[in-house]
Amino acid sequence: MRSLNLRFFGSVLLLAMLLAGCNKLGLDKLGLGRQQHSTELPSAKELKTIHYMSQSAGSDGRQVFDHLEQAKSCHDLEIAMRWNRPPDMKGGPFNAKMVYLDSAVPASLPKNTEVFISGEIEQGESQPSGSSVWALKLKDGSELQAIESTEYVQKQAEAQQEGGQATMVHPYTHGRALCAYGIYQGNSGLSLDQKQHVPLVSVLFAMDRRR
Repeated sequence: MRSLNLRFFGSVLLLAMLLAGCNKLGLDKLGLGRQQHSTELPSAKELKTIHYMSQSAGSDGRQVFDHLEQAKSCHDLEIAMRWNRPPDMKGGPFNAKMVYLDSAVPASLPKNTEVFISGEIEQGESQPSGSSVWALKLKDGSELQAIESTEYVQKQAEAQQEGGQATMVHPYTHGRALCAYGIYQGNSGLSLDQKQHVPLVSVLFAMDRRR
């Protein structure tokens, strides 16, 4: 398997430090924390499909999905994320809007934007440092590269050891679906053939599923 070694960027490390105060998965406390009402929440029909996922009151009293690792598919995880973080509302540790991506990253997307990505694993591997790296194919066939630092890989492993459901099942298997929350780092990743730059995401929480 050809290596997917990547350069780590100072901004990735800085963002990881900023998020160090989040819970063990970096997501449980991402309540809306706002008075406004979103116009882009998942539909009642969509929410019914994820009724099996647990909820609790967020910091503002609004019910949010508090164990995202329970999602049976990437599609279910995205519904839960869209409920917790509607795309038209600011929230999370940076009080920013979440951008949901399953196709080509817009050229105008600013670096350091919070994103939720979903794609098919083309190739993935664990690095000697303990970090994970993937080449993902998005729905429109475009390529994206994702890195999860050693710190966040360990956080997810620890959560699973403490009785949480598995987020990573076969994380480096070609054709599996990978969905992740992270920070967009610009067009600074390397393509699978190592010949061109592709969008890069620094992953803070990832999950692989059959679909």
